[in-house]
Amino acid sequence: MKILVKCSIVAICLGLILATTTVRAADDDDASKNSTSDKKDNSTDSNGGDQSSKEPSPLCTTCTCKAEARTFDCSSMKLYKLFNMSDWATLNESGVATETMILSRNGIPEVPQLPKLDVKVLDLSYNNISVIAKKAFYYLKDLEVLDLSHNMLTRKTLIPEIFEGSYNPDEYLPMEKLRVLRLGNNELHALDPDLFEHLPALEELSLKENVFKIIDQGSAVAIGSIVTLRVLDLSYMELEELPKPIFHSPQGLNYLNLTGNLLTEIPEALDYTINLKWLSLDENPIESIQGEKVFPAIKTLEYLSMSYITPLKVIGRGAFSKLEGLKEIHLCNNPELTHLHGEAFSRASPDDPVRMEWPRVKQLYLHNNNLSMLDSQLLARWDDMEVIDVRVNPWLCDCDNQWMVETLLPIIEKTTPKILNNIVCAAPGQMKGLSMVDLEHKHSQMRCLDKYGNRPQNDGALLIGLLIGILAGIPLTAAVIMIYRRGCFGLIRRGPADFSRAFYTRATNDDNF
Repeated sequence: MKILVKCSIVAICLGLILATTTVRAADDDDASKNSTSDKKDNSTDSNGGDQSSKEPSPLCTTCTCKAEARTFDCSSMKLYKLFNMSDWATLNESGVATETMILSRNGIPEVPQLPKLDVKVLDLSYNNISVIAKKAFYYLKDLEVLDLSHNMLTRKTLIPEIFEGSYNPDEYLPMEKLRVLRLGNNELHALDPDLFEHLPALEELSLKENVFKIIDQGSAVAIGSIVTLRVLDLSYMELEELPKPIFHSPQGLNYLNLTGNLLTEIPEALDYTINLKWLSLDENPIESIQGEKVFPAIKTLEYLSMSYITPLKVIGRGAFSKLEGLKEIHLCNNPELTHLHGEAFSRASPDDPVRMEWPRVKQLYLHNNNLSMLDSQLLARWDDMEVIDVRVNPWLCDCDNQWMVETLLPIIEKTTPKILNNIVCAAPGQMKGLSMVDLEHKHSQMRCLDKYGNRPQNDGALLIGLLIGILAGIPLTAAVIMIYRRGCFGLIRRGPADFSRAFYTRATNDDNF
């Protein structure tokens, strides 16, 4: 019995020893795993430390590097020379992603060949750049927008070789992605005819505020060769005319800015702008749009502005009738514009010449002109319009403009009540200064001149005055006659002849003496 008890005790002790050994082994395995995991984490951290251990570029201390916006901004830093290749290399080695590079408003006089950068937008405006190296942008493979405006570039220094790109079997050394080129406010008076031969994807070109006066044959060839052109800014170039075939090839052109030139009539070159959607002719000395000098058939045109034209006096019949797709038109701040023909927009239907058609204009701006009349048939659907602005014109408040009070002003009040001010009568004299809005609220009826040039509304007062004059004149005249016959109540002294006729008669031959 004692032997059995001893054996049981020994067995229990062995079991406890085995269990303790197993637990320790499990703990050792967990510790080993944790150690391995820690080593992996340390290895990962070490690798991460290597990734972030790249030194920042010194250029980012001189300029501003915005990582989130992918922008390198070095504008207005008084740079009189661009960075050298080693400086640019530090920007690439730092791992800073740069899609937009702004180097504007510095004193940079020259652009050398730039290194390989992932730049999409390069702004070199407002500098003193007069020289650009050949193949200056060769390594900027992703460049889409290049701004060289407000510099000192000339016809002699702006040469085609500047824009040479890498070899391509289908194109001649193209910069394949450049879409936007801004050359405004330089010292250009003409262009090299081959200037854009390396830019097969160019869609937007700005030449504004370069004094050309005329576009010579070479410049016309250069612009006309951009078959992909969509946007063209030729504003403030003092152009007196446009070569008629200039838009023959870039038929995809849909935005054309001709503001601030010296054009005296609608350019014939617009005949080829068959896909144009936006056109501005503001600030050109055009005196009239009538007869044969009207807009050609541009069925796609949606926006037209002819404002701030001091000499403009007359917009005649059919001026805009061929602009079938017109939606928004600005005819504002033309101080001499007195005549807007009632058929300026309408045209005869090609299917039925008797039936008239109008473009579906949604926004009409006529403020600050010298208009006194507005024809109700100028447009077809006034009630379908979004904006009608007729402020600050010397309106004639008579029956011909009665429709404005009854129909037009309620539409303006409903759609754009903020532009109801300054719609005021300038004539006739008795209505001068009255608000047409007040006339509309009072349901006033305005009268017209009769065939003699008189106003019928004054006839009643005139007739009453005349009748009162006649009625007062009859008894007064009778009284004067009676007073005269009675000697004016002794106020008039009779002469001797009157008394002799009263007391003596002529004797006859039969009288006996």
